[in-house]
Order: sequence, then structure tokens, then C-alpha cells
Amino acid sequence: MGNSGETVSQEKIWENIILPKGCHVEEQLSYNPMIFFVITGSVCFKENEADEAHTVFSREMFMVEIDNSCEIIVLEQAHLIVSHVPVEAWCAEQKWIESLASNVKSGSGRFSKLPINKIIVRYLSLLELYLKDGIHSQYFLGLKRQELFFLFFYYYSSSDLAQFFQCIISKDMQFKQLVATNCLHARNVQELAELANYSTSGFIKKFQRCFNDSPYKWMQKQKAKQISTEIYEGTKSLQEIANEYKFSSYQHFSVFCKTQLGVAPTAIWGKIGVKSD
Repeated sequence: MGNSGETVSQEKIWENIILPKGCHVEEQLSYNPMIFFVITGSVCFKENEADEAHTVFSREMFMVEIDNSCEIIVLEQAHLIVSHVPVEAWCAEQKWIESLASNVKSGSGRFSKLPINKIIVRYLSLLELYLKDGIHSQYFLGLKRQELFFLFFYYYSSSDLAQFFQCIISKDMQFKQLVATNCLHARNVQELAELANYSTSGFIKKFQRCFNDSPYKWMQKQKAKQISTEIYEGTKSLQEIANEYKFSSYQHFSVFCKTQLGVAPTAIWGKIGVKSD
């Protein structure tokens, strides 16, 4: 939606957004669920054209799942912080998420909002400062997202969280966990399918349903995210990273980065002040 201070080549983890009164935003969500925190102001939210509209006020949060169109109308100038939560992030919290399944009420509506308690308010205030200061380390911002999950499960009841997270509870989480765990160890789609005990064709069908992407494209994206994180950490040389990910040559590694990350690896190092040699 907006600009969270991250580079164009990195996947969005957080966004810090100010929207004026009357602003109308429509988006088609195809991959990552998002959690919206309304810090100030108020918005009217509708998921899919036929669904009921919901008003979300200051210090309330709501979640939007993938595969849906969403419409947001700003009723009062709004300050939003948005957390993008890809499948692999949910998998890291699989046991906590699965523990909520028995608390989901049958027949309840899909939309749910929760008040932002004072601990989360403090957490978001500090996160906002990080974003404004231009901190764009995927590793660090990913850790902050993990911290958010811990705070959710410590400070909110299981019944409230079950309703809030109902759109992702029990949606093939074991399959997604297996894929997320093995995607960097498999050399190709066929090998990943074998690890999941699927035929290649059956695996591709289930994968596309769960991840809304082709296995090959998704695996390339995960590889690129890991490489990006390692480059930004600056603890290994570019050649070491190229060797670790089994590129046949440094030139091949550089082309991969340009294709998947939008820039050459040396350009990323230049942005963070690390010498490429």
C-alpha cells in the first residue's frame, strides 16, 4: 500500500501509512495475509463486493486474508501500521496457531477485529520509530513480527485470537509447514514433491491452492529472500554466499539477484556500506 522505508527489492514486512479522510483504497490480495493496526482515525472495511462493511476505529486491529479483494474507505484521517505475514511466518508459529482451532466458533462471521491493548500500542510506537528512521533489515523486521506473535499469545485470550486468526487456522498448515521447512533444501519441484510424499502433478495442484503461486516461482522467491537477508547481514562475502547456494559461477549468482531482487548483489552491499571484496 504505502512506503515502509524498505528497498524496492525487498519483500514488505511492515508499512507505516497515513491516509487522508475520504481516501478510497481497493486491492486484490493474492499472496500474503495482512494485519491492519488503526493507530488513529477510523476506516470502513469491506472484504469482497458482497460482504458486509465493517467500521474499524482508532486503536483497533483487523486481519485480511489472501485470495480476496478488499476495499478501505477512510472515514477520518487514519494512521495505519500494516504487517504482511507470508505463509512461512505462520508456519513458524504452527503449534500456537493449531492450538486455537478448538476455540473457533461454528457459524461465526469471517471478519473479526480486536482492540489494540496498551502493550501492543507501545510496541507499535517503537516500531513506527524504526520505520521512520529507515531501518530496512529484513532479519530485524522479521524478528519484530515474531515478537508481535508472542505478544498476541501472551496478552490476548485464546477465544479472541481464534476468531481473529480464523481465516488461516487449519488451512493445510502441515503441508505448508513441510514446504516451508524443505524448500531451500530441495533442488527442484520434483524433489520437493518427493519430500512431501506427493506425485509431482498432485503436489503442484495442492501447492497452487495453498500458496497461490507456482512451486518454481515460489521457491525462487524464498531463495531470493534468504540471499537478501544474508547480504544485508554482511557477515559473509558475496562469493561465500554464491558458493553456499550452489551457483555455478559468481556471474550466475549476480544475474539471479538482478532478476529476483531487482539489483546486483554489489549494489545491495553499497547501500549498506559494506565493501564487496
